Amino acid sequence: MTASVFPGTTGTTGPCPDAMPVSYDFEGDILALRLVGQYGPAEIRAALLAGLAERGAGAAGLLADLRSSESIRNRTLGDVTSITGFLAYHAASYGNRVAIIAPTEEAYERAQFGVVDLAASGVVTGIFREVDDARMWLRS
Repeated sequence: MTASVFPGTTGTTGPCPDAMPVSYDFEGDILALRLVGQYGPAEIRAALLAGLAERGAGAAGLLADLRSSESIRNRTLGDVTSITGFLAYHAASYGNRVAIIAPTEEAYERAQFGVVDLAASGVVTGIFREVDDARMWLRS
């Protein structure tokens, strides 16, 4: 089930178009965050917490899907540090593994800032261009 962090709306096939643009779903034992359009760090935190609350600890990894993100272009180093700090704090709940799907050069460069912060916190992180590669890595 995909659930939006926007109160009162849920969906079954991805982010809810009328809701806030950060949603989550589960791909088996992987918690996937879908980041679409414009959003802030608070929406990322809310979606992660909602996903963890729904299933509880025990996910094999976190998949952060930036393929439809517009906000990644405007993220400051401070934003990235704030987000990765929050992800690191909850990392034990999703297996201390994060796969980031960053299909563009710009997204890839911003994601690299996060990888450094997450690695310093003991979270194993990979950046991928293709979603299938990210899923395979999380399941390995």
